[in-house]
Amino acid sequence: MQAFWLVMLCVLSSPDSEIIAVRVDEGPSIDGCLDDPVWEQAQALRCTLMQYGPDYGCPMTEETMISILFDDRHIYFGFQMDDPDPSSMMDALTPRDNYVTGEWIAILLDTWGNGREATSFEVSLSNSQMDSKVSSFGNWDYSWDAVWESGTHSDSQGWSAEFAIPFSCLRFDQSNETQVWTVNFQRILGKTHENGWYVLSEVQQMAQLEKFAPIIGIEGIQGSLGAEIRPYCSSRFFHTVEPDEWKTNLDAGLDVKLRVTSGVAVDLTVYPDFGQVEADAAEMNLSHFELFLTERRPFFLESRNTFEMPFNMFYSRRIGAVASNGEVIPIIGGAKLSGSLGGGIHFGFLNAVTSRVSEDSIPLVPTANYGILRTVKEFGPYNFIGFSAVSRDIWKQDGFSESYNRAFALDGALMIPGNHVIDVAAARSFNTDMESDDAYRASLHKVRSTFAYSAGWEYIGESFDVNGTGFTTATGGWESWGNVHNTLLPVEIFSRIGYGVGAYYSELNTGEIVGRNISIDVNATLKNGAYFGADVDYSGETFDPYEGPEGHTYSDRTSFHAWAGTNQFDDYCVNGNFGAGQFDSEGTFQNYSLTFRMKPYQALELRLSGNWFTTEDTEKYNWSVEEWDKRRTDWKSLILRTGYIFNPDMHLRLFSQYSLFSMDYTLTGKSESSEITANLLFSWQYLPGSMFYFLLENLFEEREEGGFGTPDIGCYAKITWYLPI
Repeated sequence: MQAFWLVMLCVLSSPDSEIIAVRVDEGPSIDGCLDDPVWEQAQALRCTLMQYGPDYGCPMTEETMISILFDDRHIYFGFQMDDPDPSSMMDALTPRDNYVTGEWIAILLDTWGNGREATSFEVSLSNSQMDSKVSSFGNWDYSWDAVWESGTHSDSQGWSAEFAIPFSCLRFDQSNETQVWTVNFQRILGKTHENGWYVLSEVQQMAQLEKFAPIIGIEGIQGSLGAEIRPYCSSRFFHTVEPDEWKTNLDAGLDVKLRVTSGVAVDLTVYPDFGQVEADAAEMNLSHFELFLTERRPFFLESRNTFEMPFNMFYSRRIGAVASNGEVIPIIGGAKLSGSLGGGIHFGFLNAVTSRVSEDSIPLVPTANYGILRTVKEFGPYNFIGFSAVSRDIWKQDGFSESYNRAFALDGALMIPGNHVIDVAAARSFNTDMESDDAYRASLHKVRSTFAYSAGWEYIGESFDVNGTGFTTATGGWESWGNVHNTLLPVEIFSRIGYGVGAYYSELNTGEIVGRNISIDVNATLKNGAYFGADVDYSGETFDPYEGPEGHTYSDRTSFHAWAGTNQFDDYCVNGNFGAGQFDSEGTFQNYSLTFRMKPYQALELRLSGNWFTTEDTEKYNWSVEEWDKRRTDWKSLILRTGYIFNPDMHLRLFSQYSLFSMDYTLTGKSESSEITANLLFSWQYLPGSMFYFLLENLFEEREEGGFGTPDIGCYAKITWYLPI
C-alpha cells in the first residue's frame, strides 16, 4: 500500500504539461550548444521527467531543461540534460535507427493533435539519430526516415542537444492559422537505465498519445510544397558456379516526392532499385504456408501504416517478388499519393507496374499492374471507418491470358464507455475463374489500461483469396479467440510483472475442428533489466486439411516454452529460449536458441545467435511413395552479426549465417541441405539524405559429394543523391 501511495504522489507531482513555442526571425546554428543569443528568447522550462522504468512513477534523478523556437521553415528544440558526473555518461554511437544503451533525448510530435499518430525524433550524446512513426497502440515504426539536423555537446554540467526539424518533413493542417500540436519528451539516462517522460503513460505502452502535452504559440506556418528528388546509380557484378559465368548490370532510376499540400504528398519512382542491402535470414518453415517476409524497400516503407488493411489484403512484397527461376521481378515504375485532408480524413493510393520475366524465351511471369487504395475517416483516437480496395490486373500477352485479382473491404472501430473498443470488418474478393466470396471479423478489446483483454471472431469464405496483392492462408472456416492480460508495476525488485490466459478455437465449414487451445503465460522484468517468462499451451484433437490427400486428424498435445535474458541494452547481454512438448502433427519437438551480444567499446558490436529445432516421430504423408510415414526433422542455424561505427554517418556491417536442415522419412530415408551466406555492407551518408552503399555477398552451398565448394560471389555499389527543391 505504501508503494501505491508513493507512485500516486510521484505522478501528481509531474511537471505542468503545457509548453510554449516562441517565433523568431532566424533560428540557431545547430551545433549542440545552447549559447546562440536567439535561445534567450525561448521560454525555457526546467523540469524533472517521470520514470516509466525501472521505478515507474518516480522522478528521474536528474533535471532537464526544454526550450522551443520556430521560424518560417523549422521548429527548433533545445535541451540541457543535467548530470553531476559527466565522466559517467555513456556515448551511444550507433547506425541510424539502432538503439544502444547511453544518453538519449527524444521528441514525439503529434502534429494533428488527435492522438492517432506521432512522429519521433531521437538523438544520442554522440549525435546518432533515430526517427519513427508511433501509433496510438504504442507501436514504433523505424522504417520511416526524414532529413533533419541535430547537434550535441557535453560539458561539466552534463550534455545539451539541439534539433532543427523542417516543416517540410511534417504533415499538419495547413488550413489552420493556429496549430493544435501536442508533444512528449523522453530521456534515457544510461548509467541508471532510467526511462523518463514529460507526460507519463498510464498504460502498458510507453507513449500514450492522447495524453500528450499541448504546444502553445505555433501560428502562421506553412508546409513546404517543394520537391525532393533522389536519383540513383547502381552497378552489380555476380558470379555463379552453376553455370560458371559472370553477370553484370548497370542501373539508374529516380524517386521523387512532391508535396501537394502540407498534409498530402506524391511519391513517384521510375525504374526503382529494390536491391536488398540487408539479406533475409534463412528460416525454417514446417508449415503448409509461405513465410511472411518483412518489407525493406524504401518506396513501400514510406507511409506504410496508411496501407494497413484488414484480412492482410495488401502484402507489399507481392510487388516485385521473386520468379520461379530465382530472378527478382523488375518494377518498371510506381506512384503513391498519400496524406491527410484535414477533418480526420487520411488516405493512400499506390500504383505499380511490373515487367515480365522469361527464361530461354519461355515466359514465366507476365507484366502486371497493381492498384492499392486505403482511406480512413477518424472520429477520435480509436474511432474510425475505413475503405480498402486492391487489384492486380494482367492483360492478354504472349503466353498469358487476361486475368484479375481484386478485393474490397469496409472496416471501422468504436470506443464505448470504459475504454472498450469494438472493431468490425467485412471484405469480398473477386478473382478470375473463381467465385466471389466474403470475409468477416468482429472483436472487442480494452485500451488505456494495464489490464487488457481481447475477444473476437473471424470468418473466411472458401473462395476468399487476396493472394494476388495480399497474404491469404487458410480459408473456408471460422475462428474465435479470447485472452486477458494484467501488468503490475512496480513490485519490490520488479519493474513489472505480467500474467495472462488465452483461448483459441477454429472450425471448417464442413465441421472439422482445425484449432483449439488454451494457454497460460507469465513474465517479469527486474529493475536491473533482466527478464524471464514461461507459457504452457494445451491443444485438443484437431484436423489438418492440408496434410495428405484427404487431411489427417491429430490427437491432443501439450507444449511448454520458457525464456530469460539479461538487460538487452547492456554492453554485454545474453538471452535464451527453450521449448519442448508434443508437436502439432504427433511426435515430439525440442527447440533451443541462444543469443549473445557484446559491445566491447562504443564503435564495435558483435551478436552471435544459435538455434536448434528438432522433431521426432511426426505423422506425415510421404508424397514420394504416396503413403503415411514417420518423419524426423533437424534444423540448425548459426548467425553472426557484426557492426563497426566510424561515426553516425558511416558504418560497416557483416551478416553471416550457417544453416543445416535435414529430413528423415522412415520409408525413403534422409535428405540434407546446408549453406553458408555472408553479406558485408559499407554505408556512408556523405550529405544529409544522400547515401553510398557498397556490398559484398557470398553464398556457399553444400556439394552432393559433401563439403562446400566455390561460392557464388556478388558485388554491388549504389549511390543516391538527395536534392531538395
